Amino acid sequence: MDEQLEKPKGGKKGAIIAVIALAIVIAAAVFVYQALPDIQAGMPYELTPDGAISQEDTDSLFACEIERFDGAKSTIKDISEASGKPIVINMWASWCTHCEAEMNAYQQLFEEYGDRIEFVMLDIPDSKSEYDAAKKYVEEHGFTFTAYYDTDMRVTTTLNVIGIPVLVIISPAGDVVLNRTGEVNYNALKGTFDNVLRLG
Repeated sequence: MDEQLEKPKGGKKGAIIAVIALAIVIAAAVFVYQALPDIQAGMPYELTPDGAISQEDTDSLFACEIERFDGAKSTIKDISEASGKPIVINMWASWCTHCEAEMNAYQQLFEEYGDRIEFVMLDIPDSKSEYDAAKKYVEEHGFTFTAYYDTDMRVTTTLNVIGIPVLVIISPAGDVVLNRTGEVNYNALKGTFDNVLRLG
């Protein structure tokens, strides 16, 4: 009789332990699932060494003339040849909340990589007021990277941009190795820049 009573008790203990173990596994899985976006956000963006856009579009991009905030004009090709470095183009606007969220990361990385990577912070002036708003935005935040306007929207048109921010990276060899739409973060950019520099 006692022996029969002991078995149910053991069965209950085992069931309770199994339920607790299952709860722990589920909690761990939920934690990992919730953390996954942050983990993925820190991963470098995948480069396409053979070119993220066609050669024809690359040639068109290099021919695009853009205007620095101080009024000086140059083509992407001019900038590439003058610097001899990889080029990072960030397409943004002062009204874009996702652009605003990543600007401090670009400033920090400009301070770290500005001697090895050419930064082209390209404002998309979709209205006349954006020219003044963008310039004021950069000045008020104390950003020291070089800012430009896509004055005739040539870069925007060439890359078929339908939303910003957009990140474009050109390798030292002159290939567009990344053409990405969406907000970025510091860790992902840093890893990406390191990989770009390894391309030589």
